[in-house]
Amino acid sequence: MNDNPIKNLENYRKFLLSIPLSSFRDELKEIKWVEQDLHSALFPQKSIFHYYWDEKKFYGFEEWFDTFWNNLIADKILLEKVEDFKILVRAYRKFYEDKINSEHEKIFFLGFKARMYRTWISVLTQLDFCYLFDALCVKKKVNLKVECNYKLDVEEGIDAKVNNVGFQITKISDRKVAQKISRKKRVITIPYAVFPLEEYKRKAESSRIEKSRIAYKNALEAFYKYFISLDNGFVVFHENYLSPIIDNINDYEKINEIVKHIILEFSGE
Repeated sequence: MNDNPIKNLENYRKFLLSIPLSSFRDELKEIKWVEQDLHSALFPQKSIFHYYWDEKKFYGFEEWFDTFWNNLIADKILLEKVEDFKILVRAYRKFYEDKINSEHEKIFFLGFKARMYRTWISVLTQLDFCYLFDALCVKKKVNLKVECNYKLDVEEGIDAKVNNVGFQITKISDRKVAQKISRKKRVITIPYAVFPLEEYKRKAESSRIEKSRIAYKNALEAFYKYFISLDNGFVVFHENYLSPIIDNINDYEKINEIVKHIILEFSGE
């Protein structure tokens, strides 16, 4: 079957819309008991890229996590890494010392699951960039293809690569830190805005001094220009963001200038 990037994007966006973000947020977002350094063998990126990019099997989080976890504990070597990690977590988290072993197992599992959820959401965001990029190239009749995989992500810190240009998607939650994003040589930082929209709307309409109101208004306008907020709250990339990047893909400096301008817009300038 021929690959259809436009249909792939449509299917992927439908999947993103189906994610019950609010439920997972209530259950898992604030659970950060398992944040110690994780052995690379336990990283979930390889599994996520396999299903959601290579195979285009868009499993819900619970189904994906169950598959990922069961594969870990079914492999003798990986299971040893899991057990070693449990010991590391116990050593760093003193509140485990008073728990019986069965409680520790339950607490560890929930903490590990919450950590995997945060990585899952992060990689899904990266993949939205990739799916949209490929779909836009078809619309524009441009012969480009995004490369994204575990090796690029984990070993090189590159979320997506086109020709010799690497892209790293960086979440920003405040307009004031937009301009503080670090940059790596030959890697374009793509700011992904997760602004508190209702708060920004309130500040844009408040009795604050005019300069501050205008800044929040501008930041909101930039958000809606470059992103789409799905009905469930998942933020995806707008064509306006990627289109000029595709048009100038062979000019690294030009892409850098485009992104710098977008960053200024996010900051409310």
